[in-house]
Amino acid sequence: MKKMMSLLLAGLMTLSLAACGTGSAGESPAPSAEPQSSAPATSTVPTKVTEDVEITFWHAMSGVNEEAIQKITDDFMAQHPNIKVTLMNQGGYRDLFDKLMASAKADQLPNLSQIYSNRLSWYVDKDLVLDLTSYMDDPETGLTEEDYADIPAMFMDDCIWGDGQYAMPFNKSMMVLYYNVGMFEEAGLEVPTTWDEWAAAAEKLTKDTDGDGEPDVYGIVFANDLSTDIAPWLKQAGGATMNEETNELYFDTPETKEAIEFLNGMFQKKVARLAGEDQNSNVPLQQGRAAMCVASTSALPYIEADTLEGITIDAAALPGYKTDDQLYYGTNVTIFDTGSDAQKQASWEYLRFLTSTENTAYFAAQTGYIPVRMSAQDDPVFAAVLEEKPIKQMCFDNMERGFQGTRNIGGINALDALGDQLDLVFSGQKDVDTALKDAQINGEKAMAEAQNS
Repeated sequence: MKKMMSLLLAGLMTLSLAACGTGSAGESPAPSAEPQSSAPATSTVPTKVTEDVEITFWHAMSGVNEEAIQKITDDFMAQHPNIKVTLMNQGGYRDLFDKLMASAKADQLPNLSQIYSNRLSWYVDKDLVLDLTSYMDDPETGLTEEDYADIPAMFMDDCIWGDGQYAMPFNKSMMVLYYNVGMFEEAGLEVPTTWDEWAAAAEKLTKDTDGDGEPDVYGIVFANDLSTDIAPWLKQAGGATMNEETNELYFDTPETKEAIEFLNGMFQKKVARLAGEDQNSNVPLQQGRAAMCVASTSALPYIEADTLEGITIDAAALPGYKTDDQLYYGTNVTIFDTGSDAQKQASWEYLRFLTSTENTAYFAAQTGYIPVRMSAQDDPVFAAVLEEKPIKQMCFDNMERGFQGTRNIGGINALDALGDQLDLVFSGQKDVDTALKDAQINGEKAMAEAQNS
């Protein structure tokens, strides 16, 4: 059984570090296991791979992200010459998840994969995922009490269903407000910390230099799939997207309406827009065609590489409203219940290596993601990055206000239905009340269909 007392220790240790507390694991209470004894567990799994084994890891990383994973994997294989790990890039996240679903139905799942927890719930429900508890508690190849305390509970809880641990946190990031420093200084503006300040700043920073009614510089740009990560605005308005325990959707509620009306107000004034053909919200910011954008800290390497000369970009936490909740997201890595016992043990040893302090620090240093261990802040490689890039330190400093989204089976399908309606609202084709009523109906239908698949 998993040592849940160590998860309680995680909260105490986090408070003693610069990154503050653990935050919430979702928009409704996260499942938790009963506290267990900290005595070493009797292992029921092989604790040493003595034969030659091959395992596959499916992922959606590209560019510097993929290069970092490859380097870590090469290091692992150098230390474990009898274990061969094949990395298989499956395209973008949606491509990966579609291929995983097809593979599940064909009984051909890989050994390991990146996956969001709102997708993993289906696989847990179908008993297709390996419960890592016995591996994690193994006295020879498992995790120590210090390991448990080192991983923020917000991240670890995202991997727990009932009494089982079905994944380990991997690439995590924070949703932030990027902004053009020069534009703010020229306008005499401070970085907004409230919704009202944010809307006012967006209006003041929007420019229509040729007077054609279409801004040349927008105050704020959002991601095209805004509904997927709509949770922080609903939560800051006192609401939520859905209930993880009851599957109730909260699309047609006063709190959701208040949040959408705030966002829509900026769209209707033409001080905000979606990324559109730019595809990513940070692109117009990098090119001087926007003063602000909302994006993940994982976009940082692209911002650093592609921002036009003369433009300085910084980042801040999302402005707050009734609350100051901040969204953290990113995938975990799961091990599917497939293959031989030796392959499962090899997969666990690889996953433990991938998420060790040294390797999570290296991965975070090379990419825009943050480490999944607090001790990475003291790792020489990542400590040097923190000095140079305070944006990454901000992710640690805001964890006490952090949360991760709900994990309902079909929840992403419901959010897609909400997104269809929000597109109509933001484009001025539908009023908010009608759109949210339709989103509620369509979302419930989409969720039910996904749960029955």
